[in-house]
Amino acid sequence: MLETIKKMMGINNNEFDSIINSYIESAVLDLESVGIVVDQNNALIQTAIITYVKSHLDLDDADLFASSYFLQKDALKHMRQYTEESEGWGWNILKSFI
Repeated sequence: MLETIKKMMGINNNEFDSIINSYIESAVLDLESVGIVVDQNNALIQTAIITYVKSHLDLDDADLFASSYFLQKDALKHMRQYTEESEGWGWNILKSFI
């Protein structure tokens, strides 16, 4: 995730790695705080984390990215397959056929 964010932000050195990693960790904790199960291999979770980080690093568009992140977080917490109460999206689909 770190390298993806650095590439998107045009950062080609390691000077800000600890700061970026801190924002990544903060995003994960923020998502988990509202009951979202964080799988960093999931595209929607990755997008939310990247948007969170960009809201802190992209000073020109920080408000835009912050608003986008909050909308993504709200959507994720209302999707059963991303919450702690869920038994997993595969099980929910299977149950509909039983």
